[in-house]
Amino acid sequence: MTETKQEKRLRQLVELMQGIDKVHLRQAADSLEVSEMTLRRDLYSPHPTLAVIGGYIINKQSRNDTEYELYVQSENNVREKSFIGKQAAKLVKPNDTVFFDNGTTIVHIIHAIPDDMPFTGVCFSLNVLTALRNKSNCQAILCGGQFEPRTNHFYPLSAQTDLDHIRFDLMFCSAAGVDAIQGLTCHELTELPYKHRALRQSRHRVLVVDSSKLGRVRRAAICGLEGVDDVLCDEELPQEWYALIGRKK
Repeated sequence: MTETKQEKRLRQLVELMQGIDKVHLRQAADSLEVSEMTLRRDLYSPHPTLAVIGGYIINKQSRNDTEYELYVQSENNVREKSFIGKQAAKLVKPNDTVFFDNGTTIVHIIHAIPDDMPFTGVCFSLNVLTALRNKSNCQAILCGGQFEPRTNHFYPLSAQTDLDHIRFDLMFCSAAGVDAIQGLTCHELTELPYKHRALRQSRHRVLVVDSSKLGRVRRAAICGLEGVDDVLCDEELPQEWYALIGRKK
């Protein structure tokens, strides 16, 4: 059976991507002598090994599930996350001790903190630590334990951790799902120990979440909406949700 032009392009793309993590969309289009839009259309439907994220074609086979998910999440809802990050960064005061939860929205907060702001940043995720290290006036603290490569974070091995000795002026809490009844939830149970500790040990707890997470429920329970003091989102929450948090809209 003769292959179609699209099938031929996809076959050539797979061959081009052998042993490569990613290639710029323009470079791939030039190699195949077609337009970037043509390749975007070719990969509009899910492909078993290739995906277009931002301006790149990604080889899903060369990445583990966590790397691919982090890559996807970092490219999703970027405008919304950047907006939330800029608003959240305004809450950080000089010399504050801040707990930064995991997630790509958290990284946008760190990027928006002025470079000359002195603060202490505590985290348990490698991508968050990388962002903190780029702030020259930040004292970064990484919560230790066993590294979970599927989620890119650490989790404690015992009942006591270094985090028990720290009190936070501010906590930025993330969630993969936010629901009026089920509250805040995340994907993995291993995310919970440090989240729960930080919630207990923070003076002010702010949920930072983009609107794509609203109304969703994941398997690991973080806390109810009443467990946070404020919410920063790119959309207004329903009035009854603000009532659960304990403040007016």
